[in-house]
Amino acid sequence: MAALLALSTAARAQVMRPDGTADFTKYHDAAEAAAFLRQIEQKYPGLARVSVIGKSFKGQDLLVIELTNRKNKAPEDKPGYYIDGGVHSGELAGSEMVLYLIWHYATNYGKDPGVTELLDTRTLYLRPKFNPDGSDHALKNPDNLRSTLRPWDDDGDGLLDEDKADDLDGDGAATQMRVKSPSGTFRISKDNPRIMVPRAAGETGGEFYLVLTEGIDSDGDGSFNEDGVGGIDMNRNFPRTWALPYLQSGAGAFPLSEPETRATLDFIVAHPNITGIVHNHTAGGFLYKLPSTEPAQNHEADDLQIVKQYADRYTAITGQPSEDSYAGEGASRHGTLISWGYFDFGVIGWVPEHWGGFGLDYNNDKRVSEAERLRWNDEELKGQGFAPWKAFRHPQLGEVEIGGWRRKFTQQNPPPSMLEAEIAMKVPWFTEMAMVSPLVAIRDAKATPLGGGLFRVDVAVENSGYMPTNITKRAITAELAKPVRATLKLNGATLVDGTPVVSLGHLPGRRGITAAAPRQNTATASWVVKGGAAVGEVEIEVVSEKGGTVRRRVALR
Repeated sequence: MAALLALSTAARAQVMRPDGTADFTKYHDAAEAAAFLRQIEQKYPGLARVSVIGKSFKGQDLLVIELTNRKNKAPEDKPGYYIDGGVHSGELAGSEMVLYLIWHYATNYGKDPGVTELLDTRTLYLRPKFNPDGSDHALKNPDNLRSTLRPWDDDGDGLLDEDKADDLDGDGAATQMRVKSPSGTFRISKDNPRIMVPRAAGETGGEFYLVLTEGIDSDGDGSFNEDGVGGIDMNRNFPRTWALPYLQSGAGAFPLSEPETRATLDFIVAHPNITGIVHNHTAGGFLYKLPSTEPAQNHEADDLQIVKQYADRYTAITGQPSEDSYAGEGASRHGTLISWGYFDFGVIGWVPEHWGGFGLDYNNDKRVSEAERLRWNDEELKGQGFAPWKAFRHPQLGEVEIGGWRRKFTQQNPPPSMLEAEIAMKVPWFTEMAMVSPLVAIRDAKATPLGGGLFRVDVAVENSGYMPTNITKRAITAELAKPVRATLKLNGATLVDGTPVVSLGHLPGRRGITAAAPRQNTATASWVVKGGAAVGEVEIEVVSEKGGTVRRRVALR
């Protein structure tokens, strides 16, 4: 097999080597990813914990690794951030992005001050293989699968998965076939015989070709490869604006019909400390941002300002642009995770579409032509990304030629040799997104004697993080956000004035501080308690669902 595709038959190896370095010049299947998560858990028991959150359609474990310094505070008492990859089977670089983050954060804790602060103060929930069944299929089979492996009737003929792409010439990829035909809509380029160009309207003379995906017409309906493996797109299977398949291809039979999507929402809802979502995809080299399934006017304007702010940060860090996921009325996708995350969970989600490096703009005209892509293939990939056209005797079509792009590791994902450079540069943005969460702190707490065994207990609470404790205005309007609460635990003392639990409302964080309101991110609570000879202290507990939990003991003396 060509060197570019040798990864699919490479021997099993742990992602992390004994010296702590990691191999990101190859793509990892689900078993390798699972072994890596367990390896990290074993090597860093104070930081890492692996959980099984469900089973895939084929019965594989759905794994999440939690990363945080578990010694200084319980993970659920810190703001959390959820990051996954690989929802679409062939989008393998998304999974590698998450594996890279796991490796980077675990191995740099205690060495890199930024990583150390991150894991001391926040909790990360990382899920590299959203769709382990599909990921394994994409790695080990020639077709370019997007969906789950659940059988599906794509062409409405009552049969399931009966006409998939085939690797007829045995080169490890399902490429294309060009077939001579008077009604063909393509011809061979006069400048480069590897390139097929559209036939001009009314063009006659010369040879014309049909261009088909490599395979046979397995069901005899006259079409090639129109009903491949599966057909459900799990990022159309979430509840927000879910639509039946006649409106949204790939939506599935009903919202959360797939065990992988149901496990996702079960996990996120069970972790209300999650402050944001990143859903890693490929390709294109840009960032999808909100709005996603609904138009901008259905979102809070201030929330969209935050979206723009951190989309601009993505561009500043990576050099890659951002664009709205929403495509317009009647054209937009339905049932995406980030729309559910915003409207029904109250947080902001992102979809990085990794890898926009399919070819190079050698002449700097702001576009990459097919000729430039072939030059890139010849010079950078040593010819491994494009299969030369070769004659083949097709059992149904007769004489054809098979060739074209091996798209899985050229267009859809980086070639393995280019993988690490693509994902490593994005780590600072992921770190920043987790670190801008709210973070509650007790700025001051004291007990003032009032005489006669009475004390006034005062606490000043601050949101020292950047984002507000409600994260979005949507969370307030939809009544998703819980206010920050201060609870006085008496431990034998008697409450004389005040209520044990005091609502402090929503604290804006540093983003809300202005010259006119320099302390807008703080709130206070007071109680009067009666101590006693045996009562030496009370405890104040401050709980913010998104900003964490802090506690302070206050002596009564």
